[in-house]
Amino acid sequence: MVLLNKDKKSIRSIITACRILLAVVMMLSGFLKAADPVGTMYKLKEYTAIMSIGELSDTWLLAIAVAQSAFEFLLGLFLLVGIYRRVVPWLLLIAMSFFMPLSLYLWLNGSIDDCGCFGETVTLSNRTTFIKNIVLLLFAIVVFCGRKFLARGISKKSRWLFVLLSFIYIFAMQAVSIMHLPLIDTGVYATGEDLRAKVSSVPDEYEYLSIYQRGEEEIVLPADSLPDAEWERVGARAVLVKQGIAPQIKNFSIIDWEWDIEIADELLADTGYVCLVVIEKVENASMTHVDKINDLYDHCQANSISFCAATASGDDEIALWCKRTGAEYPLYWADEMLLRSMIRSNPGLLLLKDGVIVGKWNVSDIPDIEELASSPTLMPDAVPNSHGKAEGWLFWVALLFAGLLLVVSFESLWLYLARKKSLKNGAEEQKTATVNIVEAEKENTESSDINKNINL
Repeated sequence: MVLLNKDKKSIRSIITACRILLAVVMMLSGFLKAADPVGTMYKLKEYTAIMSIGELSDTWLLAIAVAQSAFEFLLGLFLLVGIYRRVVPWLLLIAMSFFMPLSLYLWLNGSIDDCGCFGETVTLSNRTTFIKNIVLLLFAIVVFCGRKFLARGISKKSRWLFVLLSFIYIFAMQAVSIMHLPLIDTGVYATGEDLRAKVSSVPDEYEYLSIYQRGEEEIVLPADSLPDAEWERVGARAVLVKQGIAPQIKNFSIIDWEWDIEIADELLADTGYVCLVVIEKVENASMTHVDKINDLYDHCQANSISFCAATASGDDEIALWCKRTGAEYPLYWADEMLLRSMIRSNPGLLLLKDGVIVGKWNVSDIPDIEELASSPTLMPDAVPNSHGKAEGWLFWVALLFAGLLLVVSFESLWLYLARKKSLKNGAEEQKTATVNIVEAEKENTESSDINKNINL
């Protein structure tokens, strides 16, 4: 019996370890996707392209991205706290059974460099992703087979509150990311990045050596070293001395089609402020806040601040955009993938200073011209952030723990009240039982007295 109990403890420990690891990975994957749902949508576009699923609209792909992020996060969270213990292991096993062969296909196909499992924050090779999914599938199998051993962390009385807060949390987080900018930006175009350094490269350094022969003997000497006259130079060899550094950004190109010139270098060379409006596709761009862009352009013109826009659309679409919005600022051409990487907004604004990204805004967050009146140099400190602290991912991590604390507090309060009620009911039952005993003893005493009198 003791040996059996020890075996059960070992099994529970293994199941608990697999459960925690699987839950943390699923929560992290869902959280990082939810921090940048538009980026997840772009990754889904790549998947649909290589698998020939058919072209879906951005609206549908964004809805799928939001649902996928929520699904992964909530599954991991529910597994971690031990609710819906019959349903969650089934869903996790089905999910990992789907992701594992998909990652194998991507590894063999090689069309996508990164699966996007953790957004752009963590980049994994296809081979690493496949190995990771095999391990997670094994964890899911262990959790599924041992689901009867899963401990429940939240009672059914508090479960409704926890589920409600979880749904509100993950969808509110994604709503903020979509309406403004991603909560986590670790790309090469993040605020504070020096684009001049990102686009520059350092060439490999080589040392050139001369090869000399004397009969069957051969020596290799530096090019400026000369042996005696008996040696004959027969060739040269280049030896790598120092590995060069490739540019982190290889496709930073913005072209003025009218004059057929590259202006990206000119924008980065500007030592002042440069406002760069990014419009991925003008035919798909939001026109809700285009007046803010026009007002900002007028403000920059009046204060000698460089201003331009970049789009991947053609001349006809650009002409229609200018007609509809009254845009007078210059629009240049750039690759669509480049514009997607620069900012998750269509349109969006990048503010450069001396080649460094000092600010990024969704078009809805571009400040009104009145707010810029006190800062003609367009300093970032003068540009208020309309969504404040909700922009930072630390805020959402703290909010997650605050929600868990709230549920635990509710759980503790409910248990305290239930225990207090139970103790009160127990005391009343004991009191009633005592009264009943006293009355029974009294009746027994009276019956005994009556029997004695009868006998007499």
